[in-house]
Amino acid sequence: MPGAERRRPLRRAAVLAALVAAGALGALLAFELFVRAFHPMSDFLWEWDPVIGMKLKPGRRGRSVLPGVYDVTVEVNGQGFRDREHEFHKPPGTKRVVLLGDSFLEAVQVPFEDSVGAALERGLVARGIPAEVVSLGVSGAGTVREYLALREYGLRYAPDLVVLLFVENDVSDNSQRLQGATFMPYARLDDRGRLLRDADGRPVFTGFDERKTSSGLRAFLADRLMSLRFARSRIEESPRLNDLLYRLGLMSDPPRAFTVHDADEYGFFEIYRPAPRPGWVEAWSMTEQLLIETRDLAAGGGARFAVALLPGHWSVDRAKWDELCSAVPGMREAGLDLRLPSRRLEAFLAGNGIPVVNLFPSFASGAVGGEPLYLAGDSHWTSAGHALAADVLVPQVVELLGSSR
Repeated sequence: MPGAERRRPLRRAAVLAALVAAGALGALLAFELFVRAFHPMSDFLWEWDPVIGMKLKPGRRGRSVLPGVYDVTVEVNGQGFRDREHEFHKPPGTKRVVLLGDSFLEAVQVPFEDSVGAALERGLVARGIPAEVVSLGVSGAGTVREYLALREYGLRYAPDLVVLLFVENDVSDNSQRLQGATFMPYARLDDRGRLLRDADGRPVFTGFDERKTSSGLRAFLADRLMSLRFARSRIEESPRLNDLLYRLGLMSDPPRAFTVHDADEYGFFEIYRPAPRPGWVEAWSMTEQLLIETRDLAAGGGARFAVALLPGHWSVDRAKWDELCSAVPGMREAGLDLRLPSRRLEAFLAGNGIPVVNLFPSFASGAVGGEPLYLAGDSHWTSAGHALAADVLVPQVVELLGSSR
């Protein structure tokens, strides 16, 4: 009997543990059902790439959704980009255009046929040009990853023309000092602030490895549990919560400094400050050097290179800018110049013989009345925004292709 007496507490503890586990599992299941019913999340479509960090999973088909804003089916080609399949061998007589860019080019917010790449190809064909447009859009990419995407993937298609779609946040995306994400490569600089190069003269990039979050059990769960993706999105939207979980060892990355705003620090919007702070001076220098590297890489592959400047929603819509200024103390009185980045880039590109297509004037005109060009609550382009961008690009691309080698 003494043995039986000793076993009773153990049985009670085991039963209690089973009840707690069952309760936790039931709560998680209820939360999962709640998210699926009332706040569906996009499928986990990305994976770790050893060259450019993260990109779409080759051959994946899934759902991209923001409730009340868009709900789109996304199909990924065999190379891991949201585009149709393209053979590496270029058919005789065909002109090929490779587009480099970030989420604006990846365009998981609209049907593929409405995306800027697909619309540009239709516009070129309508002009009698047997053209093929290859889109290499990667969410979160800056000029570093776009350069690497061209080097690793784009040149295989033997392009006649490479067009980089430049968004203002590319400047901060290029900076490890401003971004500091572990799953991104960053350019390395020497003690003079110039790009560090290897023995072959190519830029050297920082090491990175995020396989732990894009493979194994964590990736399996992220791929299947909307509740997990919902919780992660809420954490990323709160730098303070992100910081707390990072300090507790529950997050692999610290909160990104450029997303934190206070009375004298405007995060990403620091790019509009007329007298940039040291981190932004370095980021600008790195960005400009990388644009030259991308030009030279394209030229080495026999292609012309051009840059299209894409405006942010707030840059062309006064109501959107007023909304942001109301949310970030001090910005309205800080003398920020919304045209500064585009003016600087236009001058730099022209000075280095790089053709530039500035979409700002057309989008500023289109933002007044008419169909919305940007999605509410998302700030990516609507289908109308993609169509306008393609309309602006078509004649410029026709001219550039006509002068390509």
